[in-house]
Amino acid sequence: MRYRIRCRVSGGVTGTREAWLKGKDGQEARYDTREEAEQEAANLNQTMNQIYSTASFRYTVSETDS
Repeated sequence: MRYRIRCRVSGGVTGTREAWLKGKDGQEARYDTREEAEQEAANLNQTMNQIYSTASFRYTVSETDS
């Protein structure tokens, strides 16, 4: 089983939108362990949600078959 991170952004000018997290290569990021994916999601949740942001970011982990 592999894991990926779902990104949800709400607020700001464009409203709410969702997508799978992508890596620097533009491909969907996948993780071999839930712990690795959870750590990345926690880091992103902390980094992206700043006190003065007009948008709210939420990163959650999901299982994938491949």
